[in-house]
Amino acid sequence: MSDKISDEARWAVNDALVNSGSAAVAQLANNANSSKQKREAPRKAKEEAERRKKEEEEKAKKLVFSDGTTQILRFPLVGATCDEYADEKIAIEVEVLTLIRQRTKIPVPEVYSWGLAADNPLDLGAFILMGFIQGVSANHFLRDAETAATTRLMREDISDGDPTNTNDEFPSSDTPLDLEGARHCSDWGGVDTFGDRAKGFPTTTEYFQYVIGQDWEQLIRQPNSVTGPYNAEMRYTSFKVLKSLAPRMVNGGYDGGPFKLICDDFGLANLILKSKDGLTVVGVVDLEWSYVGPAQLFASAPWWLLQDRPINVEWDCDDHQPPDVAARYFKYLEMYKRVLEEEESKRPGHEKKQVSKLIKWSEDSGAMWFHMLLSCGFNDTYSFPFTQLRQHIGIDKWKSLRWKVDQEEVGAFVTQKTSQLEQYDQEVTRMEADKASVDRGEVSREDFIAAHRLILHS
Repeated sequence: MSDKISDEARWAVNDALVNSGSAAVAQLANNANSSKQKREAPRKAKEEAERRKKEEEEKAKKLVFSDGTTQILRFPLVGATCDEYADEKIAIEVEVLTLIRQRTKIPVPEVYSWGLAADNPLDLGAFILMGFIQGVSANHFLRDAETAATTRLMREDISDGDPTNTNDEFPSSDTPLDLEGARHCSDWGGVDTFGDRAKGFPTTTEYFQYVIGQDWEQLIRQPNSVTGPYNAEMRYTSFKVLKSLAPRMVNGGYDGGPFKLICDDFGLANLILKSKDGLTVVGVVDLEWSYVGPAQLFASAPWWLLQDRPINVEWDCDDHQPPDVAARYFKYLEMYKRVLEEEESKRPGHEKKQVSKLIKWSEDSGAMWFHMLLSCGFNDTYSFPFTQLRQHIGIDKWKSLRWKVDQEEVGAFVTQKTSQLEQYDQEVTRMEADKASVDRGEVSREDFIAAHRLILHS
């Protein structure tokens, strides 16, 4: 499993794990104060969770050894990643980093040691010890409205080190390791949406159906997945329409492959530059939850052009009107496509321009908005990508598809979810009373977490 490491490194690892363990437990207890607010404002809570994901999903310790070597110790935090999948999270990243180092010249961190939860003598979970890449993140680009000159420098200086390797292909979507359900399991009421994924997915169609099924399971099984009767009806019928549209969002030329290595979170924040002014890429980091998936997801109009997810509240559409930020997104998308085509033309063997053509198809077909919903998880119908998808289909056509959903079926769902929501609110009230007992020292945090674990994760 894990490689041999020096005694100095082992003691440093153990010390870091000990110092971080109690903080992870405290984090769960502190979540109690915000459980009710999460139900009342789920979009805001999810946006905040997204903002803090990189800080909270893993604990990282920088270790400097006596010979000057610098390494990073990382391990998933309790409550930020479903416990059942923490091992898989670490194993995925190790496998991806190894694969990239073997097949490419992309500068990813070297893995010195790693282990699953069973390998950790302190019972503090899976871990990974890797090299530290000195530099600055590229996430400060494209945040301002006036970035034309900077973007041009990025094209000239960074393109030769483009971390997307279009040559690597896989026979099937054999390892659907995106599985956002594992990463956001705590946000989604502890609902395990994975189902049977052991055999992989031989076609893009089957993969899309599987991912939509994850969101469907979350809607059905999480007690606070809706905010009221109207929201329940809207989400249920919209999901039904979304499922029915999946086949037309598949590019027939790529349904059976080839499949690509994909990281849904990949953006400028994953690039480490030599300096803020010197745009040489010296590292590519944070590749957790990468997976082998459909080529059309690999080559789709990117969500990260403004360094902000289009599903966040600021992007919401009012009366079907796009937010102010949308104009900048489309401006940068045109710039991105133009630069991509220029760079493709310089690469021997890439005259077919498969990536740029797929990106154009994703825009023309509306699949780019469908892709964003799949990779980010389902959001309410006011989200920017959902509104754009609805407009692409046609507002009247969308309404007619919603009304075709069996109304008796819809009514039964609304009744069920309303009852679940009432029970959930009652449990939140009891939990808040118990939290007050914890604050007074009458109940231990461990007992509190054990008694309310499900509600803390919803």
